Amino acid sequence: MQVKNHLYERAQNILKQVEAIENNNQNKIIYDVLSETMTAVDKAYSENKDQIEQEMFKLALEGISKGKMDYAKDPILPYILKTIQKTVDKFSAISPEEQKKLVILTQEQIAQIRAQDARIRD
Repeated sequence: MQVKNHLYERAQNILKQVEAIENNNQNKIIYDVLSETMTAVDKAYSENKDQIEQEMFKLALEGISKGKMDYAKDPILPYILKTIQKTVDKFSAISPEEQKKLVILTQEQIAQIRAQDARIRD
């Protein structure tokens, strides 16, 4: 009975580790997308600084006169949406199998799980 419980606990531990690593891989993709978006926004802002600041000032005046602000005419929003759409298009262009490869465990991660299991086993 103890051996059965020990095997069950090891298997459960491995599955939890796999799930955590896959979630971490997904989070890395999301972080990369956000980082790319922020880089694009910074670049767009630096290249169009005067125009963007003038539009933001006008929007601020409109918001003050209306008593509320919104982002409907935000001059930076198009750059954000463009970058996100580019990323979506990039992921849409690859096959579902290739998409899975982005989040599945690497050989190094599998080796880490094996090493952890060996420590628990021994």
